Amino acid sequence: MAVLLAILAIGSAYAQPGGNPEERLKKEIDGLTKALSLTKDQVEKVTPIVAAGQKKQSELYAKMREGGGEVDRDKMHSEMMNLQTETDKELKAVLTAEQGPKLEAYRKQQADERAKRMQQMK
Repeated sequence: MAVLLAILAIGSAYAQPGGNPEERLKKEIDGLTKALSLTKDQVEKVTPIVAAGQKKQSELYAKMREGGGEVDRDKMHSEMMNLQTETDKELKAVLTAEQGPKLEAYRKQQADERAKRMQQMK
């Protein structure tokens, strides 16, 4: 059940009604900028990293929807977590030593907010 909730939560972050890729990217960059106090130079460097990560996640969801049949939720969750880890590793290469832990705290905050939204949907 927890895996299902995590997958749905991740999906809801990228499948908001009326949301488009540009809006999602802007929202994520704005959140990272605020949470990590990114410089203008860092914003320019992290934007393509985040955009590529979001594109990969969208492609993964599209692939899942196209399958039509039973979805292996454990595999899906694992793939999503791997994508997030890969993206965060690339982001950390741009961040300062002080910003790395802030990124981890920001990701935890995002996960907590998704879990809270999922509880409200029940």
